[in-house]
Amino acid sequence: MLPYTTYLIDLDGVVYRGNELLPGAREFVDWLEANQKKYLFLTNNSFATGAQILTKLARMGIHSDDAHLLTAGQAAVQNIARRIPAGRVYVVGEQPLMDLVASQGLSVVPADSSEADALLVGLDRTFDYEKLTCATNVVRAGALFITINRDPLLPIAGAFIPGCGSLAAAIEGASGVSPEVVGKPEPMLLLEAMELLQSEPDDTVIIGDGLDVDILAGQNAGTHTLFVLCGRNSRADVEQSSIKPEHIYADLSEVLKDLSSSS
Repeated sequence: MLPYTTYLIDLDGVVYRGNELLPGAREFVDWLEANQKKYLFLTNNSFATGAQILTKLARMGIHSDDAHLLTAGQAAVQNIARRIPAGRVYVVGEQPLMDLVASQGLSVVPADSSEADALLVGLDRTFDYEKLTCATNVVRAGALFITINRDPLLPIAGAFIPGCGSLAAAIEGASGVSPEVVGKPEPMLLLEAMELLQSEPDDTVIIGDGLDVDILAGQNAGTHTLFVLCGRNSRADVEQSSIKPEHIYADLSEVLKDLSSSS
């Protein structure tokens, strides 16, 4: 039953849609702060930096900080750092991801390396046959293989480009090894979030707009689930789906009404 002690909040389709702030989002964050709830904004995004996401939120009137944001990229790097302290990482990704790896006390090996303790795959618009070869050899030599998400395509203005899931699939095909996946609907992003917040699944709820992404991730991680109807999926989708959230609301303004009445 609401309220919980910890809230994990999807962004696109819950807090905003594109550049539009959704009803109740700002007031909901104010409630979390006023009631000293633990919370993190979560995103599968493997390209936008944390600073870019926080800047977007600030433009919409939600002023937050790094302590309340966890991207799948950050979760991936934190997971590697905990499992392989000071490890060597082959990064299929762009400079912000490499900087994130270095910030956790890990070392980024050169692009022509065939040895590393872990392979981390994110979006990489310079991915080529040489990187595919080196990444394949790194995995075949026994490195931990982690991909930020499995998204095959990334939408851009008027078109699509291959997402990091496509790059991971190429390495998987060549190496014969399947990666660990950080992003939703896999549980790792939520498990890393609860590790950071020192929260337990029974005390935690994920708020999302995607049945097969957010709600399934919550079920996989053992948390409570709250579904909002202002994003990807509709009430009709819920009725037809085998994935059933515990709570269903129109948007965060409706969630806030229940929270306020139960406080």
